Amino acid sequence: MLMEFFPQILFTVWESKITGHLLVKKDATEKVLAFDKGNIAMEKDAFQEKAFLKHLVKKKILDHPTAKKCEARAANKNSTLLASILDLEILSPQQLWKNMELFAKQELFPLFDLYPLASSIVPGKVSSAKTVLFTMSTVNLVREGIYRMKDTKLIDELIPKDAEDFQNLAPDYEDEIVLEPYEEYLIPPDGEKADLKTLLAQSPWGENYTKKALLTLFCLGILGPTPMGTPNKPLHEFSISELHKILDTFNAKCSYIYKSVSKELGPVALNLMEKSIEDIKPQLSQHFQKIRLGIDGKIDLQSVFKSNLIVSDRDTIHLIIKSLNEIMSAEMLAVKKSLGSAFESSLIKNLESIGG
Repeated sequence: MLMEFFPQILFTVWESKITGHLLVKKDATEKVLAFDKGNIAMEKDAFQEKAFLKHLVKKKILDHPTAKKCEARAANKNSTLLASILDLEILSPQQLWKNMELFAKQELFPLFDLYPLASSIVPGKVSSAKTVLFTMSTVNLVREGIYRMKDTKLIDELIPKDAEDFQNLAPDYEDEIVLEPYEEYLIPPDGEKADLKTLLAQSPWGENYTKKALLTLFCLGILGPTPMGTPNKPLHEFSISELHKILDTFNAKCSYIYKSVSKELGPVALNLMEKSIEDIKPQLSQHFQKIRLGIDGKIDLQSVFKSNLIVSDRDTIHLIIKSLNEIMSAEMLAVKKSLGSAFESSLIKNLESIGG
C-alpha cells in the first residue's frame, strides 16, 4: 500500500506505463481505476450509465422527458442507455464520448482533495479493447484535477516551503508533456534555482493559481527540490515521486556502466551485469526480488512499484536505498574483476557527474 497524494500516484502509474488496476482508499471513499500502459482505461462494466444520464440532465444537456425516453428504449430493446442516446440521435457520437469523458473525470476530481490516500496496484491486463469504452490521458487528468482543487491548506502543505530551492529537472519524458504557457513561465532556466517566495512575487497569475501551477509541475516531475530529497527528510515530506527520481538517477548510472563495459566486452556485458545482480538478490529488499535488466542496462522499475511499496515507512526507504547501493557495488565489483582497477576508478569518477 502507498500513502500518497492522488496526482503523485497517477503520475507514477503513467511514468511506469503500468497496465492493471489501481485501488485508492481513504476512510469511506474507495475507487478502482483501470490503466492501459499508464493511461486511464474506462471499462464498460465500471461506467455508471444511470448516473451518467442524471449528469446529462443536471447539466441541461438532456431534459427529463428525453431521459425517460432513453430509459424506456433501453428497457424495450434490452440495450444500454448509451446505445439509446445514439439510436434516438439525441447526441452525436462525438458529443456523447466528450460528455462521457467529462463525467468520468468529475467522478475523480474529489480525490485530489483527499490526503493521504492509500493505494495499491494490481498488475495485469485490463478488459479487452471491445469492453474498454475509452481511454483518458493520465497527465491531463493530473493537471485538470490540481487546478480544480479546493483545499488551499493541502496545497500549501504539499508545495515547497519558502526557504527551499528547486530547479528544472528536465526529465527524459518532458517532450511527452505539453505544458501550458503559464506553466512554462514558472520554470527556472536550466541550471538556475528558484524558491516559492521569489516565484510568487514574479508571477502575474496570482498567488492561488501560481501555487496550483507549481504543484502541477512538481507532481509531473518537472520541478524538484535542490538537492534531491533524501530518506533523512521528515516522513510526511518524502514522496513516491522523489523516490522515483532517485531510482531514475540510479538507472542512469546503471545504463552508463553497461554502455561503458559493453564498449570493452561487447554483448557479454549485459550477461555480466545480470549475473552480478542475481548473485546478490538474497541480500536485497523484497521490492527488488523480481527485478530484471533491460537491454540498455536499466532496471525494470515497474517490478519495484508493483511490490506493495510503503513509501511512508522509514525502514522501507532505508532498505531500498541500501539495496540500490548493494546493486551498484555488485556491478562495480564485476567491472573491477573483468576490466581491472584502473578502468573501475575511471568509471567511478565519471559516475559522479550523473544525478546525485
